[in-house]
Amino acid sequence: MKKLIQTFLPIFILSSQVFAIAGFGAQLGNMFSVEESSPTLSVEGVTLTNGAYDNTYSVGGYFYIDAIPVVDLEVDFSNQGNKYDIDFKNDIGEMPTLPAAWASTDIYYTVRKKIIGIGIPFLGKAKLFAGGGYNAHISTPIANKEMLTELCDDDLAKCDVTSLEKDLETYLTNKDNYLNPSGFHIQGGLQFKLLTFDSFLFYRHVIAEDVIPSAKGFGGFNLRLGRGF
Repeated sequence: MKKLIQTFLPIFILSSQVFAIAGFGAQLGNMFSVEESSPTLSVEGVTLTNGAYDNTYSVGGYFYIDAIPVVDLEVDFSNQGNKYDIDFKNDIGEMPTLPAAWASTDIYYTVRKKIIGIGIPFLGKAKLFAGGGYNAHISTPIANKEMLTELCDDDLAKCDVTSLEKDLETYLTNKDNYLNPSGFHIQGGLQFKLLTFDSFLFYRHVIAEDVIPSAKGFGGFNLRLGRGF
C-alpha cells in the first residue's frame, strides 16, 4: 500500500497542477421564457401574434486558460431553440396557424477573476469568481411589421392569407434573413475542482438586443462539467 501511495501521489499532485493551466468541457443552461407578443401594425382590423415559449435550454461547450496572472480567460459557445406559433389576420381572412421555430447560436468571450478560494478536505477545492465580456449571436428572426409589409406588397389589409403562410415560412428559414446581434455580459458563480475534473455553476446576464424577441437582454443559470490539462 505504501508503494502504491508513493507511486500515484506524485501523479495526482502533478495532475492537479496541470489542471490549473487550462480546461474544457460541456455546458448546459436553462436560459429564459418568452411571453406572447403582438407587434403593432398600425392597420385597423389587422393583427399579428407570436406565441409564447417556455424553458429554452441551451447546450454547448467551453474552454478556459487559468495560467495568466491576475485574471482567467474563457470562450464558450451554445445552441438554443424553441417552438412557437404565428397567427395573422386581416380583412381577407385568417392565416392558418404557422408552427415556427426560433433558434440561436451564441459565443461568449469572458475575462473572469477569483474572488475567494475555498478548500474542501479530501475532495478538492472551490472558488467563487466573477467576470464579464463580449458576446456575438446568430438567430432566426421573429415575425414583425416590416417582414409582413414586404411579403404583402405594402398592403397588410388586403394581403392574400392563403399564400402568406408559405411565404412567411420561407422568409423565416432563409439564412440571408438571420440576425447577427452582439452585446456584453456579466457572470458570477462557483468552480469546483477534484484532481483533473472540474465543474462550474454560475449565473450569466446578457445585455444584447434582437437576440430575444421584445427584450434588451436575458439571463439564466449554467452548469459545466469538464476536465483540465
